[in-house]
Amino acid sequence: MELCAMFVVLLFAGHETTTNLIGTGLLSLLQHRDQWDLLCAEPDLMRPAVEELVRYVSPVQYLGRHMVAPVEIEGIRLEAGDSVLLMIAAANRDPEVFDDPDRLNIRREGGQFHLGFGMGAHVCLGSHLARMEAVSAFRALSARYPDLSLARVDLAWRGNAKLRSLAALPVHLGAARTA
Repeated sequence: MELCAMFVVLLFAGHETTTNLIGTGLLSLLQHRDQWDLLCAEPDLMRPAVEELVRYVSPVQYLGRHMVAPVEIEGIRLEAGDSVLLMIAAANRDPEVFDDPDRLNIRREGGQFHLGFGMGAHVCLGSHLARMEAVSAFRALSARYPDLSLARVDLAWRGNAKLRSLAALPVHLGAARTA
């Protein structure tokens, strides 16, 4: 029974976050047209582009954790059992870690050092699948619809502070490549 439950979690837990990565990632690429055009022209950038998009859009904005041991950070003492919020989106824009962190750059050096999938004992079990799905989606879209563009700029966001997600992403496909 436990094994079955684990498979259900692995299959479904990452669905919404991966969907959000693809949707908000595509939005960001289309809002930064030079990056979309670069990705269409250089498909070898697909994997680093996905890493940069995980960093840039941070589909999961924060996580809650409980301290297991006391620690002091910046003069603030946290005790075992204290609740903390880890602001992943803020960490992924840290200027001490990333040069020009508010700029989308699919050629970014060190972009894979984001915290979008956690790390260590808390790494997302579905991170490899999420990466593979995002690479596949962006590869298919960029190859078939390089002229893709936003249909509207007034977009609706879902009301969830933890998971950054669009209600819809209306686009113009442009001429499709058939080769």
